[in-house]
Amino acid sequence: MLFYSAIVSAVSSENPATTGAALPTLDLPLTISAVGAVISLLLLQVLTIMSVRTFVSGRATEIPSEYYTRNIVLVVANAVVGSVVFGLLVFLGSLLFVIPGIIAYVAFIFMLFYVAVDDENFIAALGDSWALTRGNWLPLFGLIVIIFVALSLVPGIVAAIVSLFVGAVAGPAASTLVSGAITLPFSLLTLGILAEAFVQLRGEATSAEL
Repeated sequence: MLFYSAIVSAVSSENPATTGAALPTLDLPLTISAVGAVISLLLLQVLTIMSVRTFVSGRATEIPSEYYTRNIVLVVANAVVGSVVFGLLVFLGSLLFVIPGIIAYVAFIFMLFYVAVDDENFIAALGDSWALTRGNWLPLFGLIVIIFVALSLVPGIVAAIVSLFVGAVAGPAASTLVSGAITLPFSLLTLGILAEAFVQLRGEATSAEL
């Protein structure tokens, strides 16, 4: 909601007619909502890194403190910049032809895992992801399609329908919270599946080197 609040505050300052936009917002000054939105996004990145480290390690009962403290500033910085670069590579590949965009998405999908698990910089992580996925693009693409349909598309449709009804009764803020509550478990499951694929591919790569 802080993110929406910042957008609405910025837009309404230029065009007061937009203040009635049906978005989940908080009545806060632009500076506070913008800073809060940035902090929230950074915390979300920390939680994602912690989740990746936990899934890859195979821990199920506890989360060591090092998973959310070890080199966290550099890791978060590389994760953020790397995600932007990853998005640009996929976008540029899609502009050329659709297939290069798909290849870029599959080839660099484990960038975040190398950043989070091995504390690599995003450039090295992109290279390692390319090396790890090479020769496995088709199986990974099939896995990604299954994940998208089963864990993103279907839950997203359900969340949209449910939040639509909730929004009509309780307002956009409640609608956003309900939508997030529905999709969050599936996002974590997606991360867990990719972590398992990452571990398996690294194991195969190590065995092949021996």
